[in-house]
Amino acid sequence: MKPIYLAIALFPLIISITPNALGTFGDITLTTPKMVNTTGQELTVFQVGQQIGVESKLTNHAISEQKFTYVVQVLNKDGGAVFLGQFSASMLSNQSFTVSEVWVPDTPGQYIVQVFVWDSLASAIPLTNALQTQITVNP
Repeated sequence: MKPIYLAIALFPLIISITPNALGTFGDITLTTPKMVNTTGQELTVFQVGQQIGVESKLTNHAISEQKFTYVVQVLNKDGGAVFLGQFSASMLSNQSFTVSEVWVPDTPGQYIVQVFVWDSLASAIPLTNALQTQITVNP
């Protein structure tokens, strides 16, 4: 297991996964991830080899600009990390936008899709609670 996967895999033990529809922790809010196709339309059925965008809306409620890293981790039924993607940027005060990371499953089965918002990948200081959803990928 690569060191970054280990760090990501252990992160839920440190920060609880929030089952709510909105992750908030300070000045940033995060919506529960939804799965979308390449044109942004929400998916309800998932296939091996399909591009699945893991999409959330972020909002900065602070009075200043905030740097962030949006992290997507996908776990298989055994809890092993099968995907780790990240996107880093910054948001102005009161800015909202939608961010997405694309995952292409190569094996059918049950998966847990987790999203995190950190200040950076290097320090991994949480800016929101972690959120997750479960999906089933068909052959």
